[in-house]
Amino acid sequence: MSRFRLEPDRSPVSAHQQAVLPLSYYEQLAEAGALYDFLQTNMRERFDVDPAFRADMLRILLDRSQVVLPEVEWELLSELSTALEVFFTAVEQCHSKHRECL
Repeated sequence: MSRFRLEPDRSPVSAHQQAVLPLSYYEQLAEAGALYDFLQTNMRERFDVDPAFRADMLRILLDRSQVVLPEVEWELLSELSTALEVFFTAVEQCHSKHRECL
């Protein structure tokens, strides 16, 4: 299984109560190994545009898929890379402003 995990949502439902909830259609597709392909063919626009939907689908893929999906890990690493680029740019701007003040 993947070494990467998304932080689960903190809902008021206990872990025991969550265990008895029925599987969603997306969770069933993930367990069957078909969710990622379904998202790429039928839900591509929503997957690309809706960040909440994207995060939820990636979480389901990580939690429910029976095999390691390099595509999912690639998606997560790409998001991490983008976030780090934004962070490093902000730090660089902060340092350059700080040097101007000295």
